Amino acid sequence: MSKKFNLNLNWYFKPSFDMTDINNTSVEGFEKINLPHTVKELSYNCFSHEETAMVSTYMRKLTIPQEYAGRRAILVFDGVMARYELYVNGQKVTEHRGGYSRSFADITKFLGAGENTIVMMVDSTENPDIPPFGHTIDYLCFGGIYRDVNLYLAQELWIENVLVRYDLNGNEAVLYPEIQADNAGAPFDAEVTVELRDQAGGLVKHYTQTVSFAAGHSSAVMEKVSAGTITRWDMEEPCLYTVLITVKKDASTQDTKTVRVGFRTVECRADGFFLNGKKHKLMGLNRHQSYPYIGYAAPARVQKKDADILKNYLHLTVVRTSHYMQAEEFLDRCDELGLMVFSEIPGWGYIGGEEFKQVSYQDVRDMITTQFNHPSIFIWSIRINESADDDEFYTKTNEIAKSIDTTRATTGTRCIKNSRLIEDVYTYNDFIHWTHEVKHYRELVLCNQQAVTGLDHKVPFLVSEYCGHIYPTKPFDGEERQLRHAQIHARVQNANFAREDALGAIGWCAFDYQTHGDYGSGDKICYHGVMSMFRTPKYAAGVYRSQVDPEKEIVLEPCTLFARGENDDNKPIPFMVCTNADYIDVEAYGRKIGRYFPSQVYSSLAHPPIMVDNDPGHWADLWKGGTIIAYYKGKEVARRTYSRDAHLDGLKVTVDDTALNNTVVDSTRFVCEYQDQMGNLLPYYNGIISVETSDNIEVIGPKTIAVVGGRIGFWVKTKPFAREEKATVTIHAVNTSIPDQVFTIDLSPDTSIDVLP
Repeated sequence: MSKKFNLNLNWYFKPSFDMTDINNTSVEGFEKINLPHTVKELSYNCFSHEETAMVSTYMRKLTIPQEYAGRRAILVFDGVMARYELYVNGQKVTEHRGGYSRSFADITKFLGAGENTIVMMVDSTENPDIPPFGHTIDYLCFGGIYRDVNLYLAQELWIENVLVRYDLNGNEAVLYPEIQADNAGAPFDAEVTVELRDQAGGLVKHYTQTVSFAAGHSSAVMEKVSAGTITRWDMEEPCLYTVLITVKKDASTQDTKTVRVGFRTVECRADGFFLNGKKHKLMGLNRHQSYPYIGYAAPARVQKKDADILKNYLHLTVVRTSHYMQAEEFLDRCDELGLMVFSEIPGWGYIGGEEFKQVSYQDVRDMITTQFNHPSIFIWSIRINESADDDEFYTKTNEIAKSIDTTRATTGTRCIKNSRLIEDVYTYNDFIHWTHEVKHYRELVLCNQQAVTGLDHKVPFLVSEYCGHIYPTKPFDGEERQLRHAQIHARVQNANFAREDALGAIGWCAFDYQTHGDYGSGDKICYHGVMSMFRTPKYAAGVYRSQVDPEKEIVLEPCTLFARGENDDNKPIPFMVCTNADYIDVEAYGRKIGRYFPSQVYSSLAHPPIMVDNDPGHWADLWKGGTIIAYYKGKEVARRTYSRDAHLDGLKVTVDDTALNNTVVDSTRFVCEYQDQMGNLLPYYNGIISVETSDNIEVIGPKTIAVVGGRIGFWVKTKPFAREEKATVTIHAVNTSIPDQVFTIDLSPDTSIDVLP
């Protein structure tokens, strides 16, 4: 069987490339780095969008362990932006185009005894023959080897992938896995064993069949076998199983492969989205996979945390992977949490020539084969985002998708009406709810489906974007703009839940992101998110967060600072409160001014925001602060108090994880928030923090940071094989008397990962 080694450590990098580098064995002039890696760390904002567009060199030494001598050596790259050429010992092995797809390289015949040298030319320039490039593009794609690299030392046959195909008859699962293999020998008949286990590790089914494998790359689909009764995967109880495939030749194990799967049915119909036959209205946001400073080069734990934020903090039911295939670790976590995923090929408006299209065809194949087993994925987007119609091109991308997967719907995101519907679902970016001409809401919140499609009948339909660029909102914007931003999101989701002719609505977007000078604000940040780039919330986040069942969590998120100077006429009211409580009481001017109930304006939401709109005070009255008290089932469940004399009182610091591994690069986030004496955010405090660490952990980005809207996040990362003991992170609130805060992080090896030095 094959042996997997993680190859993320001990690379060498330089920000240039020359053909003489392919024969270079010296590391002089190179920087020693670990993966994931970005070709250049950018400042948070005000960078040049040309900074990461370079051709660079990555080098690594490789010695095959003696016990695996004679094995095949196969490299697997999970993500390299955007094109690479691979050389081993001066000989070209292969090249790959596409910055978001997994790629393979058999380097066996290029290896020698002892130490070998791997050299990669990585081209991160915006090549118009590689999606999403070719014209303007509203996001940065960064550059580098930004995902994992693994080495498989294999026998004659290596299992590239397993697609766990199945039918469901009620709760009976009928399995017929497809094994995609690379056989370096002659064709043979193999003994293939399938083992299905539940989440607790209990054996559910074990059986063996004879399967024929051809020489070279081939695919074999096993005969159908009942696995008996299973528990279905759904959004509330995402039950997962593991499938172990073992291939034997003449009683000797050639290879094994373990994959995870969830059993469920998904249907995208004209009357809605159905999971296991039950109708659900989808409520979600788009996600970019980028982070401050490091761009795409975020370790697995950080990728997974985004899924936790989307599902467990914002309480979404769906995320769109705009506008490309995203990390397997992120998708794994979506599976575990029950967060539905709209997965998409790379692209942004532009359709190139034949070379561009060939890359897109391969992107469709790679996306579906790589992500096939994720139960969270319910739809494949096989069209370039917001592109014009191209019937020949999109007929072929749809045919490729259907040739691999007939169980999921296909779609393609449009910003045009009356587009030719080749796929199963018409998805549309709908921005009708806001008009720039007079800067106010339109009466029509979402377009009528048939006014968009131009068809004389209903079809499966999904809103894939709204808000975003039409109303960018910074974390440090004033209360009025942040409130309007939240109201736009509330209006659209209210319309989403009111309509019967759409699967749901996915807003633009979850997190702010860095972009080109053609888009974004003056500092090249698109402030389109309901959360900042550091994953901290704006008022609009409360609209989604408050839709959770109050039996699970009480949410009270006022869209106000409850301060007079935030609004016209020196009055703190009106404001909106995002909550899932039954009602709120509001106290101001030293007395209770009213009891307020969910707004009928948003009555289609499970938990409509509450509008506080009557201010009984006068601008000259003595302001005494205020209190908002939430009630559920007649009992007080939460309150927020605002002082007349709000002042800096402390720095609240939270950390996502207190234990990390130091086998490979691991990372976690800190969030620092300046607060007043009542524990409320001080969004206009222009504070600074500084961070110091022990020598076995390091800060990503600068160590001295100015807060944005009263708070800031930063990430720390481990140093592989540094001291295996506790690391410390010390946070200092600069120019204040606030005491330093010291956090301890436990470091330990991850024994599930085998690395090669």
